[in-house]
Amino acid sequence: MSADHLISVKDLKKHYNGGAIKALDGVSIDIDKGEVVVIIGPSGSGKSTLLRSLNLLEIPTSGNIHFEGQDITSPGTNINKLRQKMGMVFQHFNLFPHLSIMDNMTLGPRKLLGISREEAQDNARKLLSKVALEDRANAYPSQLSGGQKQRIAIVRALAMKPDVLLFDEPTSALDPEMVGEVLDVMKDLAKDGMTMVVVTHEMGFAREVGNRVVFMDEGKIVVEGTPDEIFGQTENDRLRTFLAKVL
Repeated sequence: MSADHLISVKDLKKHYNGGAIKALDGVSIDIDKGEVVVIIGPSGSGKSTLLRSLNLLEIPTSGNIHFEGQDITSPGTNINKLRQKMGMVFQHFNLFPHLSIMDNMTLGPRKLLGISREEAQDNARKLLSKVALEDRANAYPSQLSGGQKQRIAIVRALAMKPDVLLFDEPTSALDPEMVGEVLDVMKDLAKDGMTMVVVTHEMGFAREVGNRVVFMDEGKIVVEGTPDEIFGQTENDRLRTFLAKVL
């Protein structure tokens, strides 16, 4: 355990079917404030399980996760309080279809942070202007493109003023021409110093924006390093095989 790291994961395991399936098989990783950590690897390698364990959407079988110095895997952890500090962006947006974009963005801050309607709306407008969607405040999710929905999902997470943003393959459900507009928002967040943990198949993003790239396979971290080290390295056969397929 170390309070020096924003997130510290030690020997994390997640088993299914009595241990027959090891989705995570002893993962340890430290993530520092302001870092952009990009997790890559083949399907079924444990990437999303690791990401979802960080805010206990997946409850680990064993191991420890410290967040801001607190062991969040210990009994009695206030999971809902914890999740307010860890924004999550999923593949499929998860916007409330019956609420306007403004109401989607202000519901959490008002109900969970106790912010007034006026302050929440003011903050929402500023965030919407950041992603060039201020004119869509009164629209409903069904009236937006996939790329617009995902940009809204990102700023909705930001409206809770989290200390870290977790992205679970945020572009995989988008048409190819919409991917760029979402990645541009994420690049801007990285420039602003937002701590981000990103599971993605977008190798260009990993190479350009990641401070550190983590390659997972069979529930383990196989290699981690800077983008130059990962994309320029050929010593590890599994990594080399993976990159040959996706680049």
